[in-house]
Amino acid sequence: MNTKYLMSAAVIGLLLSKSAVFAQEKKLENMVLVPAGEYTIGLTNDQVKNVVTALEGMEKYHDNAQPAHKVKLDAFYIDVYEVTNRQYKEFCDATKRNTPEYWEDGAYPKALADHPVVNVTWHDAVAYAQWKGKRLPTEFEWEAAARGTDGRLFPWGDKYDAAKTNCEDGGPGNTTPVGKYKGGVSPFGVYDLSGSVAEWTASNYLPYPACSFYDEFYGKERFVVRGGSWYASSYECLSTFRFKYTPESDYEDVGIRCAVNP
Repeated sequence: MNTKYLMSAAVIGLLLSKSAVFAQEKKLENMVLVPAGEYTIGLTNDQVKNVVTALEGMEKYHDNAQPAHKVKLDAFYIDVYEVTNRQYKEFCDATKRNTPEYWEDGAYPKALADHPVVNVTWHDAVAYAQWKGKRLPTEFEWEAAARGTDGRLFPWGDKYDAAKTNCEDGGPGNTTPVGKYKGGVSPFGVYDLSGSVAEWTASNYLPYPACSFYDEFYGKERFVVRGGSWYASSYECLSTFRFKYTPESDYEDVGIRCAVNP
């Protein structure tokens, strides 16, 4: 038996193992674990009548987020921050993908380096996530990350607080650097899940189980967008609020946040 060969193979195996561990650690940088469990999704009738009315929102805009129900989820990791212009440029440079329309000559405005990237389609978001070895979160994963185990209505609690989020009510009227609103962090340590920019999910826009509300847009032609935005009213920044857009759409207040399996 060639001892030298066995030693070389062992060294190569060790290096490959360390490389795999390093790659996994790199992938999970600035991500947090949301543990497996049963999470509250959606709103009760009382929450719609009391909370939504208090925020001067029309109840009918929340019909698609009813009824409240429990969903069992496997553990997953989710980005602490939304994907920034700086990060998205690395992706565009590496893949030669078209840059967002507000960039000039393939470059984002320097002042917006650490702001969330916007004007990206669902296809762009999926491509970016795959390039990073990740995926988009489902809308139920997204809501669990925002509401925690106690089913709170906003990442910070059950009452709206304009000082903790970049929404139309009290915000600067545009995007802000990721992580700016430290008071608005979720129970799992995730920033900007309310306001800032809304985020694409992997989920088609479909009715909840036992939902009595009919929406002509239910189906597989649209994907759910979550999180409210700097352009949104306070009642749209509830962690339960559901937008729906076609995968070719791109908006100035919709961006990306990634997830990954353990």
